[in-house]
Amino acid sequence: MINIILALIKTKLLTFKGIWLLLKSIPTVGMNLMALLYIRHQLCPQQIAINENGNELDYQTLYNQVQHLAKQLAAYCNIQPGQKIAMMANNHSLLIQTLFALARLGADIYLINTELSSEQLKNINHNIDFDLIIYGPEVSEIASSLAISKIATLHDNQVCISSLLKSPLRNQTIKLKVTHFSKITVLTSGTTQRFKLATRKSHAQNFITPFCQLLIKLKLSHYNKVYIATPIYHGFGLATLCFSTLLGATIFITKRFQTQIACNMIAKYQIEVVTLVPLMLSRMINHSEQQLRSLRCIITGGAPITITLVNRVLNQLGKVLFNLYGTSEAGVCMIATPDDLSKNPTTIGKPIKGLRTKLISPNHTTPGTNELFIKCAWSIAGKDWIATGDLAEKDNQGYYYLKGRVDDMIVSGGENVYPFEIENHLLKHEEIKEVAIICVDDEEFGQRFIAFIVLTPKSMQTESTILTWLRAKVARFQLPKKIYIIDEFPMTGIGKIDRKKLKQLIE
Repeated sequence: MINIILALIKTKLLTFKGIWLLLKSIPTVGMNLMALLYIRHQLCPQQIAINENGNELDYQTLYNQVQHLAKQLAAYCNIQPGQKIAMMANNHSLLIQTLFALARLGADIYLINTELSSEQLKNINHNIDFDLIIYGPEVSEIASSLAISKIATLHDNQVCISSLLKSPLRNQTIKLKVTHFSKITVLTSGTTQRFKLATRKSHAQNFITPFCQLLIKLKLSHYNKVYIATPIYHGFGLATLCFSTLLGATIFITKRFQTQIACNMIAKYQIEVVTLVPLMLSRMINHSEQQLRSLRCIITGGAPITITLVNRVLNQLGKVLFNLYGTSEAGVCMIATPDDLSKNPTTIGKPIKGLRTKLISPNHTTPGTNELFIKCAWSIAGKDWIATGDLAEKDNQGYYYLKGRVDDMIVSGGENVYPFEIENHLLKHEEIKEVAIICVDDEEFGQRFIAFIVLTPKSMQTESTILTWLRAKVARFQLPKKIYIIDEFPMTGIGKIDRKKLKQLIE
């Protein structure tokens, strides 16, 4: 508790002024995402809030622009509290400004993956019935497929978010209503087409406990430059935006993650904190370990991390790596610190304070294979248990380890098989750097796996030598039907391996 108090004082949140501003924000902008920006623009108005490709906005300017945009959207689009507004855009200052403006208006915000097809977007709209979609130019064709009101973030000859920000108010007397507890919904599993909506209300309990745990374990109060490598439309990116704003950090963003640009930016601005998924981290450290030397806190999540990558980061960059496990329904659930990872490289850590967990064996699975269930006050399910869909194990010290996904299991030769098991075996090979496995139909076994492998530089391994090596370690029904050796994995906008593109390589 003392550490939390000291950290909050360091960030100016637990001071007389900070507490007074928190109370003042309620009748001024309401209890919503905008309150974070209100508090911070009062505490450090000249601090740079956003750096996008070298273009900077300080917190005072950002707050003023968001207030202006909120009034423009109310006047031009007649946005009312409780309306369902979809946002479909890559990371951009206009996306952040619009997100805060919609929260100020009390709208229910839906963050949509920009990689969805027009048909997928139509299906989502059929279920939700959006009042308006705000979209980036990169998805203009997809957004145009919806027969609803829409406005672009950028457009050459139409009214757009950018033009509304630059133009004077049409109605100088417009007053914004003060609203509380608007919703922000992220769309999970978008690239698998098994869509699931995770809606979070802006109640204080939805972020206080996780925020305090992150603040202490990751020592976030010590840093003020944060690079959000993941898309903000993803839960990981949205959470980073929220805690960075509350801490008054400078937020660095790029439209899409590109390894060389990311490394150059980290080195140029001496960025201290980055949030990303393991594949992004692997590519950055392969590109230039030297350019990452300024990082003091590397936060990974969203996908399993390999022993090789953990050991490489700890050995080359020091004790700066934190591995987080979270869900869209509950946010951050577990944290593995650098000390944890030094002893247990693949752990996702231990549950944070206030989170309850249990492991239950799903039906029709192999003995000892358990699904992780969670329950906490800040989840969207409240007092109910949430099935995460993740398989996990717990050791006798209380550390948890991911073992794949429940729905990844296949039946091969009458046996239940998980790709995670085969990936782990392959990654033990000294000359295999990265592995991804997909499932295909098979006449003999019913279903089989196909493995895609990225080898270490100068490796002379072939499909035949790897299969021979693996055959001595796994059962016949576990052997991949075929192994493809490729130079680099295709990556989704979120930063995960794009398995749909891998499938296209064999079709």
